[in-house]
Amino acid sequence: MKSTVVKTKVKGRKWNIKDTSQNNFVEDKTLVNDIVEKYKDNFPKVYGVPRSGSTLLRNILNTIFDGNIKVQKHDYFKTDTKVICSYRDFRDSTISQWRIQKAGFDKEENAKVATFGKIEENARRIKSQVGTLKHFKERYPSNQIYFARYEDYHYNFDILCDDLEKFLDITIKDQLRKFLQRTWNKKRIKKVYSDNLEAFQGYDEQTEIHGQHIYKGKVGTWKELLQKDNHKMLNEFFQKELLEWGYKI
Repeated sequence: MKSTVVKTKVKGRKWNIKDTSQNNFVEDKTLVNDIVEKYKDNFPKVYGVPRSGSTLLRNILNTIFDGNIKVQKHDYFKTDTKVICSYRDFRDSTISQWRIQKAGFDKEENAKVATFGKIEENARRIKSQVGTLKHFKERYPSNQIYFARYEDYHYNFDILCDDLEKFLDITIKDQLRKFLQRTWNKKRIKKVYSDNLEAFQGYDEQTEIHGQHIYKGKVGTWKELLQKDNHKMLNEFFQKELLEWGYKI
């Protein structure tokens, strides 16, 4: 079936985007009924360091839980439910935030290269969020919180699904896994959502995906978009946090 994207403005910057060839939720509810029933009235909540894949993570979870996962938060919160936290190489989060907030491009031919001075404000914001990430780690027991590292699953959702099965004590069936890969791969997200909205002039009300949401989504983009002779400054800025969360300098 040929894909047709229907875009309807709701209000202000909010849009409703529909892909006529692909729903975001499974038609066969037997794939998700047991999961939804198990967590009824106590659905997991999502926190994400900005620009760390938390929108992707929330949408994957929302499909697994059949529309019952609220939009991710970027502030610390207390809850009795399970918590799933998203994080990514803090250098990539920094350069990604700079790209969308200041540089304003999502195509390689329009790419700009920054100096550390231009991204330092974004780096400080991300460092503050890493502090929030650490609060979650220190204040929640390990059986209540799971940390989803973007680099581990962004090309292979099975890795994420395997971890979620253990953490949430659920079964994510093979059909559901394949559906997740078809629905939330970068190519479809970019085609259906982010390329259909102008740069941060709008967002889809259901998925919270906005214009220019995706550039490449690959690991290590910060090296391409930051002047090479400035790499050392960014590495030193995040040295403690990178080592603490398992990243190489």
